[in-house]
Amino acid sequence: MKKLHRRPTRFKGTTVGIDLHKTFLQYSVLSIEGEETHADRAPSRPDALSGLLDRWCADDTSVQVCLEASGCFLWAYDLLVDRLGPAHVHVAAPSKVRVIADSMEKNDANDAWWLAYLLWESRLPGAFVAVGDLRELRIASRELRSVVDECGDLKRRMKSHLAQLGLGFSASAWASLKGRSQVRALVASVEPAHGVRGESIAHLWRRIEAMDEEVLHWRGRVDALSSAFDQIKVLRDSLAGVGPQTAAVVWSELGDPSRYRSAKSYAKATGLTPGYRESGGRRSSQKITRMGSAHVRWALTRAVLSCTRCTKDPGGRAVRHWLERAQKRKPKKAAIVAAARKLAEAIWRLFALGEAFDLTRAFGRPPAEVAA
Repeated sequence: MKKLHRRPTRFKGTTVGIDLHKTFLQYSVLSIEGEETHADRAPSRPDALSGLLDRWCADDTSVQVCLEASGCFLWAYDLLVDRLGPAHVHVAAPSKVRVIADSMEKNDANDAWWLAYLLWESRLPGAFVAVGDLRELRIASRELRSVVDECGDLKRRMKSHLAQLGLGFSASAWASLKGRSQVRALVASVEPAHGVRGESIAHLWRRIEAMDEEVLHWRGRVDALSSAFDQIKVLRDSLAGVGPQTAAVVWSELGDPSRYRSAKSYAKATGLTPGYRESGGRRSSQKITRMGSAHVRWALTRAVLSCTRCTKDPGGRAVRHWLERAQKRKPKKAAIVAAARKLAEAIWRLFALGEAFDLTRAFGRPPAEVAA
């Protein structure tokens, strides 16, 4: 846990912490002095929450509310913002209030009180909540990633079955109509001749073709929603390896990078920065914190892997050459994570400082350019 960079400003009003669940919500109400004045449980429904808000706001005092980001918090967040305004509704980042979940005396009443107390003390680690078109883009990009991953698993299973028969096809066959027709003919020839394995191959192929249509649908939705954000186009055009999908994921998950104080703080929001422990004058490095968006980590590592296949863009070739050198002194995955962290810092510089970040400056120039 690091030091605080600002002095707390006490809220002049009522502070409420809500521990939200699917069927009920537990709340704790703190006065201006920080004393708990009321705590109870209510059904997790819009009408019940609206009734509580009427009670909390009855004496015309200002009210601020905190709830934790979870799988079912958006309806409550939208209702609270509609009634209180976005400035008075706060969302806690679950990974940064983990000490509550790991407590040996954990219950719903304690959770609600701690959320309220952290907000009353102005110490609450907040989470970024996308709204409007940005939320729509986030949903579409997550659906696209889920479908692409599922389709990739099906393809791997199908290639595994074919390998048991001594058959196979190149990865590029998926990208062309001619290649797909060859795979279709291969599947048709295998199905009747190899019993259950042939039946499994044919079934997998039918699912792959159906899911390809779903991939095209969500890819179109992501492209359409991305067109409303000029920053996504800038991100796509300025950095090597960042394509339409990865740019949409990065922007929708973390929002405007200029919200962060520095490139380091933006990189920390991705969870790609290594942790450390220091005690008794001894300091030891830890694994990456993972205290950030898993979707952004996925997008940035995929962007780095795309750079390894880049042959024309100078920035992409610089990343590839840096990875080749880094892998001589550290594992491949660690090198990819380090490159993704550098890419995150480049994104912050691009928007917060307004500079066209040159990847060859961060990763070094490839040997051919150095010789030239």
